[in-house]
Amino acid sequence: MMNWFSVACELHRDWRNDIEGLGALLSKYIPNYRNLMTSYFATIRNGE
Repeated sequence: MMNWFSVACELHRDWRNDIEGLGALLSKYIPNYRNLMTSYFATIRNGE
């Protein structure tokens, strides 16, 4: 079964291109992914 997440990831294919755009799309529609990104960037900023 395909959903929009798997279709978006398949269409994106190369994660090095426009990762900010895909991240914005995922964080807008998947709250848990937004929380994961927020936590990751906070950890990076704190140097942990």
